[in-house]
Parts: sequence; C-alpha cells; structure tokens
Amino acid sequence: MSRYQFNRDQLRFMEAGRGIGNMIRRVSMWIVISMLLSVVYYFLFSSFFNTPEEGNLIRERESLNEQYDLLKGKMETLDLVIGNLEDRDKEIYRTLFKSDPPDIGLETESSIALSQALTSVGHYDLVHQTDTIYKRLCQKAERIDRLFQAIAVSITPEKVAAIPDVIPFRELDIHRVGATVGERIHPYYKTIRLHTGLDIIVTLGTDVLAPANGVVTEVVRSSREAGNTVTIEHAFGYRTVYAHLNDVFVRKGQEVTKGMIIARAGDSGMALAPHLHYEIWKGDELMNPIHFCYAQLTPEAYRQLMIAGYNSGQSLD
Repeated sequence: MSRYQFNRDQLRFMEAGRGIGNMIRRVSMWIVISMLLSVVYYFLFSSFFNTPEEGNLIRERESLNEQYDLLKGKMETLDLVIGNLEDRDKEIYRTLFKSDPPDIGLETESSIALSQALTSVGHYDLVHQTDTIYKRLCQKAERIDRLFQAIAVSITPEKVAAIPDVIPFRELDIHRVGATVGERIHPYYKTIRLHTGLDIIVTLGTDVLAPANGVVTEVVRSSREAGNTVTIEHAFGYRTVYAHLNDVFVRKGQEVTKGMIIARAGDSGMALAPHLHYEIWKGDELMNPIHFCYAQLTPEAYRQLMIAGYNSGQSLD
C-alpha cells in the first residue's frame, strides 16, 4: 500500500518516497513482530501439548512415584515388624538376664557404607536396590520371628531357674579367672590335657554358692586328683561339679537353692593353689562355664572374662 504526504506548498497530497531508512524500519518492525509471535506460539503450544520425549519422561516420573509410594508403605510395615521384634527381644533379654538390655547403636559401618552406596546410584537403580533390600529384610524378619516364637515356647520360668547362670561366688574378680575348657598344660605333669572346667582363683575358705536350684547327687572327700568334690543335678539336664573344696556343707540327696552356701574353696587334691575348679554339663555334653555367667556381668566384663579364660595356657589342676 502506498503512503501519501500533504504538500503545503502545492496544497495537495503526494506519494511518499521509499527511502533506505524507511525500508530498514519496516524490516526491523516485521522481525520484532515475528519474534513476539514465535514466543507466544511456543508458550501456548508447550502449555497444551507435550513432545514425545516429554510424554515419556512424565510417564516414567509417574511410575517412579508410584513405586516410591509402594516401597514407602512396605518400609513402614517393615519398621513396625522390626519394632515388634525388638520389643520381644528385649523382653526375652529381661527374662534371661534379669536386667534391661544394653543400648547398642544401630549405626554401623555396614549401614553407613550401604547408605553411601545407595546415594551414588541413579534413580532407577536406587528403586531396584531398595526393593531388593526390602525383600531380603522381610525374609530375615520372618526367620527371626520364627526363632523368637520357638524361644518363647521353650523358655519357661522353671527352665530359666534351672540354668546355672552365675559364677558360684558372691563376687567375681575377672583378673583371678584362670584357664577355661580346652587343651591346657597340666601344672604337675607338664603335658597337654583336656581341661574340663573353669579355674577361679580365690582365697582359702571363700564361700561357694549354688548357681541354681538342684539336688546334690555326689559328695566325694579325697586328697587325690580333684580332691573334695560336690556334684549338683539341676533340672532339664544341667549338672554342675565343684572340685578342690576345703569344707563341704551338703550331703548326697540334699536339695539346694540358688545362692545357698554348699562348700568353701580350698586346695585339696592336686591343686597348684587355692581355687575352684567349676564344671557345667548339659546331659553328656561338656559346657563352658564362661558362657553361663551373663546374669552377673556387663557385656564389657563378659568380654574381658572370655579373654582371660582363653588366654590362660596352663590349668591349676
């Protein structure tokens, strides 16, 4: 379309000329208008329509969110199961050890390494690994639950009372614990022999206490080998033997209760020094007395007791 300008000198309209500046202005105006229209078109199109790539990403995100919600629900259920197992474990601990369980932190090196490994993988691998870990934890939780059920059925107050779960002294000095069960050097023959009990060094005449209820089945007074000995039969197949005694205060067939004084420690028989040779049997199976003193020791003291017992290479009898 032509443009006209009014000529005041000639008092009439005349057609305007097409100069360079006019052409530049027109081209610039069309470029700006085209860019604005392109921006408006892009925003309108992206608001109502998605590209195939964007559609795939949206569907993948929705799928991941669904899997995350599902795994979150499963983990919450698993937390409830683990909490229930922890409560039952604490109750069993209190029943056996007559005390509250120690507060042991759950943040271990393995759990830290696991969390670091999980944070270093991609989203897809993270979901897959989380699901795998969850299934393994569920299987472990089921096995632990079955074990707790078996323990709950087998543990009764009568069975707990029959276990000789304390060292037969009022106090125990861990530094006075000698050799425990195992191959040890005999103090007189200097040969390696099976040591069938735990040597506890005490002063002459220290009271020896019954570690559980039971009946005295044998009393031997001798100056040879094990010296004066007492054997007590407890319920459910447990049997305890006390050797190298000085004075004996019980007789065969007598019933004893836990904590009752049955004898005094000494050095009768082939004893290198005053001590108590203490044995525990379950039927015909020889047990290690170190593992039956948990009711009167802290976990740290129990660990030190094991170190002292196993590191002693020579017995006292």
